[in-house]
Amino acid sequence: MQNSSQNKEIDFQFHVPDPIRDRCVPIRGQLMVNGGFEDPMLFFGWQIDSTNDGVNQADADEVHSGLKAARLGFADLAGNLEGNGVLFQDAAGICPNNHYELQFEMNGEIPRGNAPVDVRIIWLDEDKNFLGIGLQMTVTASSLPDDDIGVWTTFQGITSESPPGARFARVRFEIHTTNPTTQHVHLDDVSLARI
Repeated sequence: MQNSSQNKEIDFQFHVPDPIRDRCVPIRGQLMVNGGFEDPMLFFGWQIDSTNDGVNQADADEVHSGLKAARLGFADLAGNLEGNGVLFQDAAGICPNNHYELQFEMNGEIPRGNAPVDVRIIWLDEDKNFLGIGLQMTVTASSLPDDDIGVWTTFQGITSESPPGARFARVRFEIHTTNPTTQHVHLDDVSLARI
């Protein structure tokens, strides 16, 4: 179609609903990949924000279960002290009109010395465009037990209903510490499932 005043082509695109193509079958069971960080490639399935890369492997005595866990707000993968950390995963298998439960385990380095941690589930479409926030919670500052006594806090949250077009849930953990050696946290056993 030509626009005679500017001689530019206008492209109209319409999405015709297709019940086969648009059908979404929710995945049952665990949606997180490597939620316990046990894969030989520690952060397989996860992404670390390159501008907030204070995420590395926790020490062997800083795990909830298995042999590995993540440490947020301490150092980057090269061992450089870095108090800002963002770790996330885009969980597949999400369908509209469903609720999901997030569960994870967390503790700190010293008793009640942790920095706050922002935890979110972000709804994404099939092209990973933002659709909305499904869950937002904060692990408050100075609230976690320390790793020396082996006590962990279990966190659980239920999302809002997933919106039309939802195909992924970005599970995101963010921390900003002013003293990485004492304010960092340990994260393990992250789970996301449809309820």
